[in-house]
Amino acid sequence: MSLDAIFNPRSIAVVGATDSPVAAPGAPSASFNAHTQIFFYTLIDWGYPGKIYAVNTKGDAVRGHKVYRSLLDIPEPVDYVICIIPAEATPGLVRDCVAKGVKGLHLYTAGFAETGLADKKALQAELVRIARSGGVRLIGPNCMGIYHPKMGMTYGPNFPREPGNVAFISQSGSYTLLLVRAAAARGVRFSKVVSYGNASDLDEIDLLDYLADDPETEIIGAYLEGAKDGPGLVRVLTKAASRKPTIIIKRGSTEAGKRGASTHTGALAGDDAVWDSMLKQTGAIRVEDFEEMADLMTTFVFFPLPRGRKAVLFGVGGGAGVRASDECEAGGLILPPIPEEMRAELARSLTTAGTMLRNPVDPGHYARDFTQMIHLLDNWEDADMVLWQIAPDIEALQTETILQYIHMMRLHTLKTLMGLKKPKAVIVHGVESDIGLQALMETRKACAENKVAFYPSIYRAARAISRYMDYCERHGRKDLVR
Repeated sequence: MSLDAIFNPRSIAVVGATDSPVAAPGAPSASFNAHTQIFFYTLIDWGYPGKIYAVNTKGDAVRGHKVYRSLLDIPEPVDYVICIIPAEATPGLVRDCVAKGVKGLHLYTAGFAETGLADKKALQAELVRIARSGGVRLIGPNCMGIYHPKMGMTYGPNFPREPGNVAFISQSGSYTLLLVRAAAARGVRFSKVVSYGNASDLDEIDLLDYLADDPETEIIGAYLEGAKDGPGLVRVLTKAASRKPTIIIKRGSTEAGKRGASTHTGALAGDDAVWDSMLKQTGAIRVEDFEEMADLMTTFVFFPLPRGRKAVLFGVGGGAGVRASDECEAGGLILPPIPEEMRAELARSLTTAGTMLRNPVDPGHYARDFTQMIHLLDNWEDADMVLWQIAPDIEALQTETILQYIHMMRLHTLKTLMGLKKPKAVIVHGVESDIGLQALMETRKACAENKVAFYPSIYRAARAISRYMDYCERHGRKDLVR
């Protein structure tokens, strides 16, 4: 069955939805029902275009929607079901899904094979057997399910509602929450995100195969803890990576990590060297953590492919410049020295004591107009890209008035950057103070709104850009859509 029916259901039933309050720990006067809010309220609030049904053995209505005692009591067809009932009640629900002709069942419910207990593994296997007998596809159990903003489907009420071109799949639900929020803060928007937990039925092979053909998706990311079918995974990764940038986080490489993966989703983690070789063979990009995943997604979405790896870096602070030089080259980029005649021209445009003009370029003052200098750097033939580094914690004057002026000048500099011919990026690094963190958030927001690549350190920027170029060179890609 095509997964289109699961990602684009005409109707959704949430089994276990209720408006009955649950006491919040430590707040006796407050109450909430988190699961219903996550999986039922969001369908209403996000404007899901299909029909929505609440199913529960108790209660009369949820947010104005009638509560049906059973899935079979719903008079119309149901394409997709979200299960938030206890594990022991799930076999009956799966039988009802088969009888109802449901296309997909998302089991948020945990307490199955991930426990390692024989009876819980058997229970999970029984669910799969029943579902497959009637053509019902299972997502999970032990997972968050689907985020498809175009359809108004989400499990993150504060996720972006605008659809994008990036897909992400993960056995870990928490990783999807971290990745979506981290990348979204930098302007990345998603086509589809799937948390699939124990992968009892639908797994990474099914999802990667679907996303490789999905017209809404141009970039694919995945977090894997293991795989049941190695040759099948090689096949779909090779297919996906040949068509779209495919970025993989593979965890569970140490003995402790393998035990953690088994406990988390019941995954068989496998030998790390085999995984590394396999990912290289398929053409996928392996990254170490979700921060590096967010960096690469940002780069593929917002950073035009440079002609080479030579960067010109400008910002403030002598010591920060030395550190930036080391981090830039450690990440895989080259900082060519600026020739003497160009340094003389830059000096005339700055007319400020304390400048450093060799690359990195230190303009000598953090609150001035860099327009002329930036255009000179953009016209330098030996530079393939322009990187602007900001280090707010080394700014000497931090009164409220000065900070407002600095913020205004940063927005002016960003506007100048947007008009450059060369690929450009903004980096805020080395922040620890409250003021520095505030500057990071303000700058990141401005970059996201203006679709400019943003990074939280020079090394992370250089590493992401370099790996992005590695992928493009390996696959002969010069046509990446922006």
